[in-house]
Amino acid sequence: MPQSIFIMRFASRLLSLLFIAHFAHGQGGTVKGMVRDPAGNPLPFANVSLWRAQDSSMVRATVTDTSGHYSFTNITKGEYYVTASFTGMQQVAGKFIEISTDKTEIDPVIIYLRRTEAELQAAQVTVKRLMVEQKADRLVIQVKNGIVQAGGTALDVLERSPGVTVDRQGNSIAINGKNGVNVMINGKISYMPVEALVPYLGGISAGTIEKIELITTPPAKYDAQGNAGYINIVLTHDPHTGFNGSYFLTAGYGKKETGAAGMNFNYRSARIDLYGNYTFNHDHYIQPSSGFVQFAKAGGMVATTSFSDRDAIRQVHNLRLGLDYRLDTATTIGVLVAGYNNHWSMLARNGSLVTQKNATDTLIHSKDDPEMNLWQNLMANINFQHRFQPGKTLFIDLNYIYYKDNNPNTYSTDYYNGNKELLYHEDVRSGKITPIQFRVLSADYTTPLGQKISMEAGGKVSLSSFTNDVTQDRWQQNAWVPDPAFASYYSLKENTGAAYASLIMKWNDRLSMTAGLRYEYTSSDLRTRQPVPVIARKYGELFPSFLLSQKLNGDSRINLSYSRRITRPGFNDLAPFTVFFDPKTFFAGNPTLQPAIANTVQAGYAFRSYSFTISYTHEANSIDNFYFQPQRIDTSSNVLYLSSRNFRYQRYLTAGLSLPFTLTRWWSLQNNINGDWRQISTANEGVPVLLQNFALSLNSTQRFVLPEEFSIELTGLYATTSYLGTSRRKPYYQVDAGVQKKLKGGRDLLRLAGNDIFNSGTYLQLSDMLPGGATVNRTFNFGTVAYRLTYTHNFGNHALKGGRERSTGAEEELKRVRN
Repeated sequence: MPQSIFIMRFASRLLSLLFIAHFAHGQGGTVKGMVRDPAGNPLPFANVSLWRAQDSSMVRATVTDTSGHYSFTNITKGEYYVTASFTGMQQVAGKFIEISTDKTEIDPVIIYLRRTEAELQAAQVTVKRLMVEQKADRLVIQVKNGIVQAGGTALDVLERSPGVTVDRQGNSIAINGKNGVNVMINGKISYMPVEALVPYLGGISAGTIEKIELITTPPAKYDAQGNAGYINIVLTHDPHTGFNGSYFLTAGYGKKETGAAGMNFNYRSARIDLYGNYTFNHDHYIQPSSGFVQFAKAGGMVATTSFSDRDAIRQVHNLRLGLDYRLDTATTIGVLVAGYNNHWSMLARNGSLVTQKNATDTLIHSKDDPEMNLWQNLMANINFQHRFQPGKTLFIDLNYIYYKDNNPNTYSTDYYNGNKELLYHEDVRSGKITPIQFRVLSADYTTPLGQKISMEAGGKVSLSSFTNDVTQDRWQQNAWVPDPAFASYYSLKENTGAAYASLIMKWNDRLSMTAGLRYEYTSSDLRTRQPVPVIARKYGELFPSFLLSQKLNGDSRINLSYSRRITRPGFNDLAPFTVFFDPKTFFAGNPTLQPAIANTVQAGYAFRSYSFTISYTHEANSIDNFYFQPQRIDTSSNVLYLSSRNFRYQRYLTAGLSLPFTLTRWWSLQNNINGDWRQISTANEGVPVLLQNFALSLNSTQRFVLPEEFSIELTGLYATTSYLGTSRRKPYYQVDAGVQKKLKGGRDLLRLAGNDIFNSGTYLQLSDMLPGGATVNRTFNFGTVAYRLTYTHNFGNHALKGGRERSTGAEEELKRVRN
């Protein structure tokens, strides 16, 4: 009850402030009227513009409603005229009108349009879009027409993206070496917990993706959470009127079978926009891994060599359905529901060999029978948009998001001595159930403050809760007996309130600036079943952001930006649970984790389609992912503990170069070069550690357009030595290739693609040096190599675009709600 009262009070006060700001902006005259076709019938969705008579400068633009009416409000004193246009008709100007102190209400201006003398002929236009495009605040990766992505997933696309590092084992993604990534779907934040990120992206089929945006300099309206920024996945949403869509079928084989199927549809009319998609993915992986830990003990060396041969199957159902209803030309209400079911199961054979002074001490053999991880998600969204006048708009979003992770495991283990004689047998089962809930209310208001300045302002309240219930039982005397040493129950409640304001200034066609300030206040409460909390934190932070863009001439532009961001610990990072990876490797949570604060300065230069960016980041209290952070070695039991912890700081200096080339009409290239210098300051068991490294990654995509509607795509990636936390990763490379054939006038596509042909891109080789001369080496092979055949069919109306496709009036705001 207190939370609901808090939300209601916050919402009422925020809406009051927004409406006061709206009406305080001033009242003026009103110009209204109607547009009719040559037969005298009202013409809906015609373009209407209001022009200043003195210098013929445009003041406002809108579209007519379904009854052909339009209106302009709050018009300052002066003389004006109105023009109207519609596809296939000539633009027509109305009579001169005047707004004065005595005359603020103008008689309706009715405009009759005339048809053009020549009929428009259908024409086919082919536009080549850049595969990778660097914009002022983001990197845009075109996915829809990619060949090698066919049949793959969003995760596969990201792994080939410049500056992106995917950690499948640790369920994390880094951009330019920085962890802390937020995911948006069509511009809406998913509020996804870190541990669900990689499994979720692995269940989104690339066939439903239009493009992926890597937003490294988010504006103040976005949450300050996440040092690396945002990944915005834009799903296919066809803007044509009528009913249309596509479906696809994929079958493939790597080390095991793989397959996918899905469809998306859109229905658009004057008032309704109904859209949705469904995909199913099936992937069967063989994933071997190994480990080596060595340390000094009692004057000799103790070494543990371990392996894990994993046979894993993942099946994902993903559903999304949305409806936008346009009440009138100014107001739109939207609803969106989405969810997924991600079922992962694994059979594994594990083993460890412990040696002391080069002699075998212990042999361990175990198997998982089986291990499962079931992620479920449900999201419901209601959104409201009202345009008071062009450029002055109110957005309200209400979200409920639910996640649940169920992770049961069963281990059967045999222990042998150095003579391979059985010492004892052990059966252990563990379970982890983690439900997570988010309730989010946000409101955003945009308004012009003049001809060259506009403002965005808003606020948000996010209420989140989670429980982490970990159990472990041992089979003793023909019964499962709880083991309290590895059982835990933790609950976390974290509430965040935020408010922001941004000014967008466009002084002329060449120079623009965006400056924003965001304030976030967070309250966290982590506790067990006991009444005293383990952690009770309350903290507030200011997050400024700044972006300056200067166009030098017709072909070049420079950008300069600054932002301050925060990375809060993940829910599962905080809860001090313990889970097994193999008999000698445990993962453990860390309730002492602190949030990390990062300051980033970035500069960019673009010449035509070429671009260069360079950025520097200083992050205090950096949080390292626990899957790759050796915390300590228990020398009595020879167990390696992995856990998240805070570094003292990390410094990044990154540079990226994008070089697209069109060599001939049939051969084009996209080349990307990324450099990353990083310095890490931390400590291990009280011993200071300072690490630094320069890493370089190169990737190139070549496309060949051949006769008879054939095309070929070849992608290569190479990365030098880099760091995942304090673990040093060896160089790696990846090669993908694909061929495509268009059928039946382009409505049908057949694609054959090979992903990670040499099984090298997701083969991780990691090494650590710990205090006292201890060595930790680990390898993971995620086995994503696959050859896939994909058939895609497009159906429905793709010939004519409706009135809502126009780039004037309310449509841009409507796109903003959906995207």
